[in-house]
Amino acid sequence: MENALHITFVWLHIFGIALFVGPQFFLAFAWLPASRGIEDLPTRVKAMRTITRRFGYLGGVGLVLIVIAGGYLIGTWSSFNSQPDDIGFNDLRFGVIFSIKMLLLLVMLVVTGLHMFVVGPKQLAKMEAVASGENVSDAEVRKVRMQSMVLSMSGLALTLVIMVLGVMLTTTSFSFQQF
Repeated sequence: MENALHITFVWLHIFGIALFVGPQFFLAFAWLPASRGIEDLPTRVKAMRTITRRFGYLGGVGLVLIVIAGGYLIGTWSSFNSQPDDIGFNDLRFGVIFSIKMLLLLVMLVVTGLHMFVVGPKQLAKMEAVASGENVSDAEVRKVRMQSMVLSMSGLALTLVIMVLGVMLTTTSFSFQQF
């Protein structure tokens, strides 16, 4: 039963990661380049708002799965991997790697939150203002677009590093060595 639960929660964790990372890749490498071909700016902005909102929900579900499954996995790591009770969490590479992973997760969540709730909406508002004929300079639009790109790519890079650390945790011959 313990193996079945572990397998289920590893799968849920990986599924959550796929739901979180997949939309990031799609938006960065498929949607944004393709959307530039939509010459009617109001249509492009409307489509962008719809797509980013839906992918935001999908990524949010992914994050919930990551937290739930990851909570189970970290809560059972010691017993599942038959670690002695007298070993401290950070006495093993596992604990140190996990701590670094959680720190990077917090940074990534802040970066993603800034992108989703501050810069992204600001970018869409500037684009809507341009589409409705308001006087918005190209410099203003370019500045917020660059901020969005920096946050987006930073969040994606952090996510990929976090994934590498997760893989390191599963390599028990490496991660269960003492310092």
